[in-house]
Amino acid sequence: MRAIKNIVGGAIIGSLLSTTALAHTNSVGYVGDGNGGLNFWYGSWHDGTTFNEAEIKIEGTDANGTAYTWSDGNGGTQTYSIDAFNLLSQDSPAGLISGVNYFTSNGTQLVPYDPTGASNGGTTQESYTWQGMNYTNLAPGDYTFTYIPLNDPQSTIGGNPTQDWVPMDGVILSLGVTITQNDLNGDANNNGILDINEVAVGAASGGPTVVGTGSSSAIVYSMGVDADVQTITAATTVTMWNEMSDGTQDGHHNMPTTYEYSTGRVDQVDQMIGLKVHRSTGIADGIATGRISHDMGNGYSAETRTYSLGHTAGTDNGMLVGGGLTRSTTTLTGEHSDGSMNTTTLQVRVGKALDNRDATVSVGGHLSNSDLTYNRTIGDFGAAGETSARDVGITAMLEKSTGTVRPFAGATVGKKTHDAWDETGDVQAAMSHIATDETYRYATLGFNVDTGLINATVSKDFGDSEVMRMGIGIDRAINDRISIGASANRLLDGDNTSTYMSAGFKIRF
Repeated sequence: MRAIKNIVGGAIIGSLLSTTALAHTNSVGYVGDGNGGLNFWYGSWHDGTTFNEAEIKIEGTDANGTAYTWSDGNGGTQTYSIDAFNLLSQDSPAGLISGVNYFTSNGTQLVPYDPTGASNGGTTQESYTWQGMNYTNLAPGDYTFTYIPLNDPQSTIGGNPTQDWVPMDGVILSLGVTITQNDLNGDANNNGILDINEVAVGAASGGPTVVGTGSSSAIVYSMGVDADVQTITAATTVTMWNEMSDGTQDGHHNMPTTYEYSTGRVDQVDQMIGLKVHRSTGIADGIATGRISHDMGNGYSAETRTYSLGHTAGTDNGMLVGGGLTRSTTTLTGEHSDGSMNTTTLQVRVGKALDNRDATVSVGGHLSNSDLTYNRTIGDFGAAGETSARDVGITAMLEKSTGTVRPFAGATVGKKTHDAWDETGDVQAAMSHIATDETYRYATLGFNVDTGLINATVSKDFGDSEVMRMGIGIDRAINDRISIGASANRLLDGDNTSTYMSAGFKIRF
């Protein structure tokens, strides 16, 4: 039980306390409102009282023993305040917890309120009406609340006292208590439940009592995407209530909402398209197969297998005609995600040697189509999607065609698109994606080195593409029509680095 101080004033309302037959006020308590305010209550066993009577005096000191002051109404201050009761209730106010913030008298001291009289030898009758006073902006400290009856020397109200609100004895007349921050916060017993939710209105006046508690929880999910990172927020609110003795529920209140966050990338399609697989392979001379290892930024990696068939032929008048088909299969791996892309690329090239045969001008084109699928998980949720993408472009090239070192320059114009699609999976994670249509232009500068057996190339794009490419290859003839070749190429594109290793047969028709 909370430590309380009993204050008995020997000269206060002595005539009114001469007989308990007139005693009607038999309980005293206080309930914090959670905002620094406090409702102070006196309870009477006189049933049906419909009026307030008398005043309450408050005095207090802080933790250092310094007296609090109140306005004296004349511009000055005083160490007490006397105010008329202004609250009235026919039901016991919510939040009065026996032995914690609600008491009665056994004649010599305050004891826990018990409507049966068990706490004071059976002399207490049950309280039926309560009058009170609301105090605001109180601070933790030691306070004394004293009942000031009508006609008392300290009373500021005229009139004569009635039997309805006469205190039962000098003990109930005055209450000294240490008000804590928990009291002011509305949790006098410090159990995490607001007192007004723990003890219902009317519980002390014969109403239903709390026999248990119940709870339920609700989770609200929200999703957002920022810089290709999806965040799913789970906001959990727990609702608690009291199970009452009459089978009803009371004191419903929400506990502070808790939040959990799950994140993950959602740019699997953009990452696979951004590998530019169609640019890693040129027009094959014959049959070739290869493997591309992609070291990617943003936590992804990928591997591509390529299978190519193609041929380039020259004519006596310096014409050059070539074409090829490449089938690529890409597997993407990322944190909590994976994907695959099947790409078919058709390339053609037509060139003409200039009159001196030292340089060749050519025009080439490519058409690439990719089918993409992927899966990902974000926390406890998953989503999957599939779409198709295309890349079509035309390249004009001027290159030196004789000598060991052969510089070249080119310009490319193209368009890349992908279809709109809706993801499947959990509604908390699934998204809808719009179609895209983007035109690009870039220039290429570079040079080839051809020693007959070994050839190498270095190039750099400028414009909408900033790819840098380096490669080396070897070509060894088996006979007049067949040779074997192998090459290694590295393509640098921002955070992505692709290494392409290929080998195959070159057949001269």
